[in-house]
Amino acid sequence: MGKKVLYFITSEDTTGVELAMEHTDEDDVTILLLQNAVYFANKSNKIVSQALNQKKSIAVCKEHLDLRGLTNFVSDKIKLVTSDEVIDLIFENDSIINM
Repeated sequence: MGKKVLYFITSEDTTGVELAMEHTDEDDVTILLLQNAVYFANKSNKIVSQALNQKKSIAVCKEHLDLRGLTNFVSDKIKLVTSDEVIDLIFENDSIINM
């Protein structure tokens, strides 16, 4: 079994999602979308759809979605997390990559 890796993505740059997809299936990868990166969570985003097809977990901060009025546009395959749950994600993973 590989390691648990958490990608913190805060901007509208796809580099972090692309790097997360380079991990093998051995690693348990979670992509956490925060701040302006929550725009990636919309149902029609191709890069996020590719990551989901690769069995990468994707979570998005609900408060950040709500602030931008995007809650109704999020794919049902993406987990909505609160700020408190973001802290839990940090401690559940072996390493964190901030993008």
